[in-house]
Amino acid sequence: MTSGSAGFSVTPVVKRSAAVQVADQIVAAIRDEQLKPGDKLPSERELAQNFAVSRPTIREALAALELAGLAKSHKGRGTVVTGTAATVATWGVEVLPPQVFEARLAIEPSLAALAAEKRYPEDLELLESTLAKLEAEYAETGAYASDLPVHRAIARAARNPLLEQALEESLRHVEGPLWQELRRRALAEVSARDGHVEESRTVIRHIREGNAAEAAEVWRRHLLTYRSEILGAASTDG
Repeated sequence: MTSGSAGFSVTPVVKRSAAVQVADQIVAAIRDEQLKPGDKLPSERELAQNFAVSRPTIREALAALELAGLAKSHKGRGTVVTGTAATVATWGVEVLPPQVFEARLAIEPSLAALAAEKRYPEDLELLESTLAKLEAEYAETGAYASDLPVHRAIARAARNPLLEQALEESLRHVEGPLWQELRRRALAEVSARDGHVEESRTVIRHIREGNAAEAAEVWRRHLLTYRSEILGAASTDG
């Protein structure tokens, strides 16, 4: 174990999901009050050395902390801790944004595949009507409030209440005001919004045609893209 520049101990990360482990250790330091609001974190270079990871990994971890409301990046001044032990108690070490995306990536491609395998007529009708509403809103306004109705319609079409409940547990972390603001930034470009709508069309087409593997892959790529967009929106703030 090595000592970080901000006075808290770190353990070099050697396993997969390195950014998540970095974020977890910083969250634990906030929980234990080794880091307090107003404390400035070391530079990306120092953190990368202390944790024995790359600077892109550190940037992803810091973006996750900012998205969780535990840190704030300021241009020219670095990253400052904003979270308190009470804030961490609200979030919990295990529900930082990267874990939310990990959970969704584990669950949602399987839901899309199951929906394509089962294809109950009433579920296909719901999928088509949900997509039509999204397309109509986008055509009229150039934006849309959320594509979560599509995600939920696919979960319902999978006809597995345990997986559907697991998805809902993940989604309850993505509807707060900070997530909504970052979503707005992430989808600011027309190309990003176009891409999301087109992916919704494509996954529903594969479900309708019974292409389980293709539906799962489209939904997996969709979530990976959205993950990059959201964390990118957090890391460029300030």
